[in-house]
Amino acid sequence: FGSSQAGSRVSALVPSAVARHTRRSAMRLFLRSLDGTLALVEADAECAVGEVLGAGAGGVFGGVALEAEQRMGEVAGLQEGSTLHAVPRLPGGGDGTEAMGKKNKHTHGLCVRCGKRSYHMQKKRCASCGYPAKKMRSYEWSKKAKRRRAVGKGRMKHLKLMPRRFKNGFREGGTPKPRTKNAKK
Repeated sequence: FGSSQAGSRVSALVPSAVARHTRRSAMRLFLRSLDGTLALVEADAECAVGEVLGAGAGGVFGGVALEAEQRMGEVAGLQEGSTLHAVPRLPGGGDGTEAMGKKNKHTHGLCVRCGKRSYHMQKKRCASCGYPAKKMRSYEWSKKAKRRRAVGKGRMKHLKLMPRRFKNGFREGGTPKPRTKNAKK
């Protein structure tokens, strides 16, 4: 069974903490240890997995990790002649943080000048417009960003009145002269 594989040895019945649990209902199991040797052990159905494997080792059977407190009779599919694999117990946490975990900080807030969420709270500088610098942040390598901020892209509260005011000579105060378009006839 295990002896046909290269480099593995089947040792005789291993006396251990399992020996005291040996009764009439004991099962004979194979135990592949951490160094690769194959040992024959007898374990009762009421024996804990941790007692069979020893301290500092975890167990795997059928691709499923076994708990140290779990009874041998509770292991699904375990029968006479089955092989338990001893694996090292690794201290520490799990597989690390999830892919989208730990991203709950706000680094940027709303900028008072451009209104974008680009104002870096710690640096106290807007990544988009450069506020509080007086000069607007603008680069030649970013034509699209310059187009977004160009003249005519907003309300133009003041500039939209300029063509009409220019046409009328920038007059101020008083009433406008009457139109002379139809008066010439």
